[in-house]
Amino acid sequence: MLPRRRFLLALLGALSLVLVGLAVSAAVRDTDPPQLYFEAQERLPAGEPLRLFVSADEPATFRLEYAGQVVEEVAQDVTFDVPVAPGVHPARVTATDGAGNASELTTVVTGVPALAPTLEAATLLRSGDPLGIRLSLHEAGTDAALRAQVADVLVTLGERVVPTRRVTDGADERLEALVATPLTVDPTTLGLRVVVTDEFGRVAELEREVVLEPLPVEVEQLRLSAATLAIVTPEARDLEAAVLAEAWARAEPEPLWSEPFRMPIGGVNTSGFGDARRYAQGGPVSFHNGLDLAAPMGTPVYATNAGRVLVSGHYPIKGGFVVLDHGGGVMSYYLHLSRLLVAEGQAVAGGELIGEVGSEGLSTGPHLHWEMRVHDQPSNPLAWVDRAFPGEAP
Repeated sequence: MLPRRRFLLALLGALSLVLVGLAVSAAVRDTDPPQLYFEAQERLPAGEPLRLFVSADEPATFRLEYAGQVVEEVAQDVTFDVPVAPGVHPARVTATDGAGNASELTTVVTGVPALAPTLEAATLLRSGDPLGIRLSLHEAGTDAALRAQVADVLVTLGERVVPTRRVTDGADERLEALVATPLTVDPTTLGLRVVVTDEFGRVAELEREVVLEPLPVEVEQLRLSAATLAIVTPEARDLEAAVLAEAWARAEPEPLWSEPFRMPIGGVNTSGFGDARRYAQGGPVSFHNGLDLAAPMGTPVYATNAGRVLVSGHYPIKGGFVVLDHGGGVMSYYLHLSRLLVAEGQAVAGGELIGEVGSEGLSTGPHLHWEMRVHDQPSNPLAWVDRAFPGEAP
């Protein structure tokens, strides 16, 4: 009996050890899911790699589900480089360890499409006409969250850099630019180039040729008396140049007008914009920077559009002189007035009375000399009439 008893005791001891082992095994079994760390950008350029980085505290099977794509990797650290899909999509990563424990994380990725700019600008102009440029940045109906932000814009016409401004009209966003084309008697073609860089450094370029019809070459010889020409002195030129420089320094960057421009008076056109002329026999040829409209002394002169008075005074060459700032780089000049009916700093509406026709300064008879300036460059006033923006249909 003794051997049998010893056997049973040994068997019971072995069973006890097995039970203890099972209990210990159950106590130390891995039940903790992997601890995850991840790095991901929420806004990325569409088509570029996602570069979602995930790290676990132990080796695991990683599974990425994103925009219809499924990718699996076995590792402890992994970077998913699937292409970023346009639009807003969740990116879900599941990490499962060897014991079957799983952790999950989700981040939302916005895939931003590239800019799709379209350009509106005239391609045939008369030399000296203003050129209006409009640049749509996004396709119509693009959700605001999916619009690439503009980091930089460069617009050039020939060698000239053209200032731009951003315009928001409801849900639409665009860029606008205004420039006066050069005065020339030669057939000229200028390259219009637009370069737009977005927030991710992606570049969109647009190019167009602008053909300028040349000005007539016939030169008008003005008959001015010696007394009239004596008005034009270096001191008078410097005074008026300083007044205008100070006015442009105070110009409003944003447009102050919204309605079409209008004629300031209904006088007779006696000297057109861009006409070639000599002030003295055998003297240098210059282009007429404005439009001369003959009218009786005292004829009312009206503001061509809404703006703010920057200059209102009497000067040696320009005579009674009013400058209206219309904002956005546009100003109108009114010269040789006999009476000034506005004060500097005053806001005026389009069509508001600002003065009366006269013959002060460098003038041979009652008329209004009217100029339209774009960033201090002369432009054809008639190209503005009945238009709120150059190039629009009247």
